Amino acid sequence: MSLNALELDALTEIFNVGVGQAANALSQLAGANVRLTVPRVVMLSKQGLSNELTENGSDDRICAVRQAFSGVLNTEAVLMFPVQQSLQLVQMMVGDDVPLEQLGEMEQEALAEIGNILLNSVVSGVADVLKLQFEGSLPYVELGPVQDVLFAQGDPTDLVLSLQIDFAIDTLQIRGFMVFLLDVESVESLKATVRQFLVSLT
Repeated sequence: MSLNALELDALTEIFNVGVGQAANALSQLAGANVRLTVPRVVMLSKQGLSNELTENGSDDRICAVRQAFSGVLNTEAVLMFPVQQSLQLVQMMVGDDVPLEQLGEMEQEALAEIGNILLNSVVSGVADVLKLQFEGSLPYVELGPVQDVLFAQGDPTDLVLSLQIDFAIDTLQIRGFMVFLLDVESVESLKATVRQFLVSLT
């Protein structure tokens, strides 16, 4: 079961509330204006997402921040960047001068904090608009090939809800993906919740 165009448009508006909150929080952390685009929300297979992350023949290694959320919907949220861009983001956010080739413990902690802000801001925005409650686990950072991160559980044909978000900090441009891993039951619950939201607007 997938989401139709109207439901995806509604989710884009809902997710954008949380993205706006995340931009404000990240701007305070960075001490600079962090601009986040309106997310492009799509449902696609894990394999399709893997192809997007590694398009143009880029390195297939990614840096991911994972966090589980439970409630009416049970999902694992994963924030993903190509490794080089994730390190640039950390450097811009915390003024770190560690070489880009290294990702030490301090950088992982900084990335976990950035991911925690983004994931919780977006989920909180969704919860507020849809009047839901979620419990979140602690985030953790994972570094490795895209297939290892995405295909660790389930099948490459499994559907995921993907938010493509572009970051702009001064002259730095970074593209990240926030992905919600949903089982069939959670997709059905999400679909029903969005339908109720759309009915409430009429």
